[in-house]
Parts: sequence; structure tokens; C-alpha cells
Amino acid sequence: MLAEFIDQICQELEIPPPKPNEEKVFTFSLNKEIQVFLKDLDPGVSMQANICPCPPGKREDLFIYLMRANLLGQGTGGSRIGLGGDEKFLTLSLGLPYEMNYQTFKENLEDFVNYLIYWQSEVAKFEKEKAVL
Repeated sequence: MLAEFIDQICQELEIPPPKPNEEKVFTFSLNKEIQVFLKDLDPGVSMQANICPCPPGKREDLFIYLMRANLLGQGTGGSRIGLGGDEKFLTLSLGLPYEMNYQTFKENLEDFVNYLIYWQSEVAKFEKEKAVL
């Protein structure tokens, strides 16, 4: 199911479709800054992306800010902001463990990418403001 959806959206966007890695994860790239890792949950799909490298300083303030966004999924559209396993990247994750059609997949992917772009800019803004203080 996921491979078919990815092929279809890549045709619409006129980009080459990604091939799955050995763990059956597709790396869907729109550009250098926007890469979404898609995995078939059978049923459903999992989406994950790196927002940015985790800033070294003022982490506590940033984490509090991000956890407020996570509260009930209000600031993330139902996604979750967290840390990657190696704690080097802030990540955005979304699990949709149910059957879906192509239109639902496309809308969810579009929303996920929009939240990813938003949080990339918000974290950059937050870092800039904290550097001034």
C-alpha cells in the first residue's frame, strides 16, 4: 500500500520515487531540509523527520517550549516532537495505524510536512531570541 501511495505522489510532484532501505523505510525527500521517513505499519503508516540538530545550549527552555506544543497535539497537528535515539536531532513523528486511501495519505503527509517546516522555523527563531538574551 505505502509503496503505491509513494509512487503516485512522486508522479504528481514529478520527482523520482525513493526505494526502501533494508528496514523497509522510504526516505521521501522534497529538498535538502525536508526528508520524511515513511514506514508501512500494515495497516497504516508511520512518518518521522528530523526538525534540526538539537541545540547545545538553553536546552531546558527549548524543551519546555516544545513540550507545550506536544500537549494534546495542539501545536503539532497530532504529531509528537521528541529527540532522536542518539539525542542529536529534534524529531517530529506521526503514527497513523489504520487503513487509509491515497487522498487521506496525501493530506496527512502534506500536513506533516507543513508542521515540519513550521517547527524548523520556530526552533531557529527560538534559538536566535535566546542567543540575544
